[in-house]
Amino acid sequence: MPESGDRSPEVKLILTEEGRLASLEGGRVIDATPSAGVAPSIAMNYLIENLKPIKLGELRSRYFPHVSLVSNGVASQPRIELYLHQTPKIKLILVSRNFVVEDNEACYEIARTLYRFLVERGALSYYLLSGMRLTGERGVYIASSDPNDAEIFLKSGAKLLRRLDEIPADKLSAYLMHFYSRMTGKAWLLIAEVMPYFPDPAAARDLLRVLSRALEFEIDLEKLEEEIEKQEALMDEFRKDYERMLQERIRGDRRPLYIG
Repeated sequence: MPESGDRSPEVKLILTEEGRLASLEGGRVIDATPSAGVAPSIAMNYLIENLKPIKLGELRSRYFPHVSLVSNGVASQPRIELYLHQTPKIKLILVSRNFVVEDNEACYEIARTLYRFLVERGALSYYLLSGMRLTGERGVYIASSDPNDAEIFLKSGAKLLRRLDEIPADKLSAYLMHFYSRMTGKAWLLIAEVMPYFPDPAAARDLLRVLSRALEFEIDLEKLEEEIEKQEALMDEFRKDYERMLQERIRGDRRPLYIG
């Protein structure tokens, strides 16, 4: 039977048998906040699909949106899922969700429950994946609670984030990052440059490329590259159709006007 790790009557953490027994000591927590271009969510889904981690458990709460999510014809209630990918070199704890919690108090309680569970199990390092429009040029930007800890990401292809007025994260991820920054001092923010109005698999690839190099884990990005090529082809076709429409409109405006 799954084990319930309740911290509050409003927030319930339900562990699988594997989650109850797993050691998370030294684990790296990777969180993907809902943000522009959905690049973090694409990256997280790709990690889970590609690495095939074991499921540790899931977090449920009445604070979550009261809607059912449908996937392949199956409806389910919104929940946060925790996964573990483990090799002889590294442990990755993946925090997966595809919804935003708006209530400030709710986000605090949910983040506190997650944080306590993860830290008590020895997962002291937190990496937040995000996306936003920064410079208009492709790339990944890094910020850290300790500037010296950003060096490994700079060597892996990231650029230093020199100024940011507001973290591009929802309240839940922002609270998690706050807890880790304040309590363990081991928190990193990775922001991918995104196209904000479309799903951006290229930005997701950029995040995964930098993250895998810095943390030294292997991931095959071939399927993601294929998705990027498909999207680029669709965008190119869209641009061509738009240009044809403009040309037809211009030609129409130039037709002589007869008044009789």
